[in-house]
Amino acid sequence: MRAVLLLLGIWAQAQNPANQPVPYTLADRDRLIRLEERVTGIEKELALFREQYRQEIAAFREQYRQEMSSLRGEINELRSQLTRMESRSDTQFYTLLMILVGFIGFLLWDRRKALAPVEAKVAELQKDSVKLTRLVQSLREYARTHPDLAEILKRYELN
Repeated sequence: MRAVLLLLGIWAQAQNPANQPVPYTLADRDRLIRLEERVTGIEKELALFREQYRQEIAAFREQYRQEMSSLRGEINELRSQLTRMESRSDTQFYTLLMILVGFIGFLLWDRRKALAPVEAKVAELQKDSVKLTRLVQSLREYARTHPDLAEILKRYELN
């Protein structure tokens, strides 16, 4: 029974219109030849395009390498200039600092030199001030017994 069912299945499959051979004509062959020619032409154009693309990419890479190399050179040059400028600015800063310290030192020395006579005079006046204070004290004591001297001291606000 299995054999009969298998034979019936094969016969039914053979009768299916999808399994029938397709007639192949000369027109179909010509169409296929034209199609193959077009595909071959497209493949050639694609190969040319690929080659041109590869050449353009190679040229771009070379240009990129050259520009990167020149940029690296410029960056290195800028770094060296910056280093020189930093050392120059450090020197200028320390020079200015030394000038400023020297100027402040000169001002302090000049002020002390200018104040020395004034300090001497103040010291002398302080000595005289002690003497004047004693004199005014003595005059006040004397003015207690002499009203005319008391009046003079009041007039000069020394009482």
